[in-house]
Amino acid sequence: MSVKTFLVNLRSKINANALPLPYKFVTGNQSADMDSVISAVSYSYFENLKDNNSYVIPLVNIPKEDLKLRRDIESLLQSHSITEDLLYFLEDFEILSGGATNELILVDHCNIQGDLLHQRMNEGKLKVVSIIDHHADEGVFLDSHPRIIHSNGSNSCLVFNYWYDQLGRNDALLKQNSDIIELLLGPLLIDTSNMTQKVEEGDVSAFSKYKQILDLGAGNAPIIKQFVGPDAGDDIVAGFYKKLKTAKKDLSGFRFVDVLRKDYKQFSFLSGDNVGFSSIGKSLKWVLSNYTIEEIRETLSKALVDFNVDALVITSSYTQKETNIYTREFCYYYEDKANARFNELDSLVKEPLQLNDSVYGADKVGTKLTKVNTDSKGIFKIYNQVNIKASRKQVVPIVKEALEKYSLDHTL
Repeated sequence: MSVKTFLVNLRSKINANALPLPYKFVTGNQSADMDSVISAVSYSYFENLKDNNSYVIPLVNIPKEDLKLRRDIESLLQSHSITEDLLYFLEDFEILSGGATNELILVDHCNIQGDLLHQRMNEGKLKVVSIIDHHADEGVFLDSHPRIIHSNGSNSCLVFNYWYDQLGRNDALLKQNSDIIELLLGPLLIDTSNMTQKVEEGDVSAFSKYKQILDLGAGNAPIIKQFVGPDAGDDIVAGFYKKLKTAKKDLSGFRFVDVLRKDYKQFSFLSGDNVGFSSIGKSLKWVLSNYTIEEIRETLSKALVDFNVDALVITSSYTQKETNIYTREFCYYYEDKANARFNELDSLVKEPLQLNDSVYGADKVGTKLTKVNTDSKGIFKIYNQVNIKASRKQVVPIVKEALEKYSLDHTL
């Protein structure tokens, strides 16, 4: 059974009101990156593969219109003939989740994310029953089962490894349904930069099984081969990664707000602060060169309102084309200039993130940054982040701890 066939069957059952209530959903995190989307789709697929009477609805935790900002995901899904009408977005969830208490499985995060899901939880219409995640354990939903939370490069591998055991480690069955394995290879390669960075035991184990099931050594991955095309060369895996990475980095035609929305999460901290986190694959030099001062200033200010946050953190990661040096930057914007926590946030996180002022293209960035902050409602700060091992997954808890500790220390 192909993934598309499964999703078509699921859609027809929902349209015919043929699924028993309450519904069960599986959702990735609010960034809705490839790892989250494929983790949710694959979990749903595998549960049905084990029990063809069991249907879990895979939820993409963004509005439907935002999928177009994720060109890598669109291209991967299209290679499997999966169109957006076969997926489920927040608009669908709002309609489908309004009745009895529905069960929810969290993948690629371990706590509720997003206003609508928080609302349904507060209304008593959601119960978290399972978690498979590779982020820091937030210590909630302790009675969920399975509750698999540990570090790994790609969360999709944790999903696969769990279901591989549940399916009796049945390679023959997966060879008959290898379409799902070709889909799963995508997020593994993206999250580990083609198995060169952040690779952990779960990734190695899953990749070994993927190669065996697909017989990658012989190039037997028909969907991937067609997707990569004649330029694949001898290394089809490298060709697959390169094409997905190119699609992910393609921001042509994007407004600055689209860049911010493309990979976005937000969190509420015990300090009382709501903070948004946008991850971008371009330098701040690129941002300041490609958008006008007015657009940057207006977009940052409007983002606080639209996202309903007190501050917006931007984490960038890219390779400098002149030197091939992999680089990260830490930036943030806020408008409450009387908020001492935000005024000092850069100092509070300076040590763990190893921040300094040696920003790529510092002269141009500094000049443009001064113009952005002139006559602005808020303050925008940009730093080079020497600790390149700290992606957003590490930055969020560092910011959380800094703000909460500062708040606690100054209320005693």
